[in-house]
Amino acid sequence: MVDYDFYMDIAISKAWEPQALALPNPAVGALILDSNNAIIALENHKVFGGAHAELAALKAAFMRLSDDKKISDITNPFEICDYLMKNHNGFFYNTKIFVTLEPCAHSGKTPSCARLLSVLKPSEVIISHKDINKSASGGIEILKSSGIKVQYGILENKGRDLLFPFLCICEKSSFILYKIAQRLNGSFENGVISSKDSMIYSHKMRSIANNIIISQKTILDDNPLLDSRLVGGKSPNVIVIGKENKLDENLNIFKANREVVFTDNMDKITLSGFNIIEGGANFFDFMKDKMDCLLVFLAPNMQKGRNFFSTFDGRILHSQRIGRDIALWIQKD
Repeated sequence: MVDYDFYMDIAISKAWEPQALALPNPAVGALILDSNNAIIALENHKVFGGAHAELAALKAAFMRLSDDKKISDITNPFEICDYLMKNHNGFFYNTKIFVTLEPCAHSGKTPSCARLLSVLKPSEVIISHKDINKSASGGIEILKSSGIKVQYGILENKGRDLLFPFLCICEKSSFILYKIAQRLNGSFENGVISSKDSMIYSHKMRSIANNIIISQKTILDDNPLLDSRLVGGKSPNVIVIGKENKLDENLNIFKANREVVFTDNMDKITLSGFNIIEGGANFFDFMKDKMDCLLVFLAPNMQKGRNFFSTFDGRILHSQRIGRDIALWIQKD
């Protein structure tokens, strides 16, 4: 007997690994079992416009189930889908596919995962959460109409927690993340805190963010670059909160090709898409009512210095290891 919760939990954890990096698409994970209930593929949705988790998992499973390696060089999602439809040879008939979100019914920047599955005909598709996006929903009906057994609602609460950034964008057109790094004792000053892996993850988020929101004091005290140089990505626009409406043009934030906006009141700014707030304890107190979620990179060391003291109530959505650090995703209560 297959433990649906066990395998879905693995798929959900996999989906969290690149959380927010596929925005405005949701984070999704997919896992495939062969006829002996062995895991033959485990993938996630890595970037906006890239292969969905189901498609990536089906490609990986196909390479294990067949001797056909031609698909390994195909990266375009539509070409992967087309190749699988034409060459599946019934390899998926006895497989079970776990996916954290209902496979999409529509075709846009990527092909419809539900329609691909309806052709490959796995024995069963197990889903955590239904798609709340009306333009993409309907995958369950497509699967059922093609004779595939479907179960949904497996670890549904965990599946919904995974969707939180995506749901924020769907419901209010923006997701606002406050990102901090601190040590075990709460200290956040005096040198580099995060591991290289955490910094790379942060730079990946910056590379797709619409804006970074930061205090004028931090700009003047630290002169940060606020770019995504570790991943070779674009530099996000910067919103500076402060009393002055002009800064020295030799500061690092002006070295990148982007827009820098000054304001003394965030209520004057209309945010859309993915936005990151970066700053210390004082700025956190000032901005915490504006954020949707707190992301803490917790380093496994302690050091003397000022601690991150503030008042905050939240609920942990997920914890994950990134390099030597622990990342905590915390929804604001």
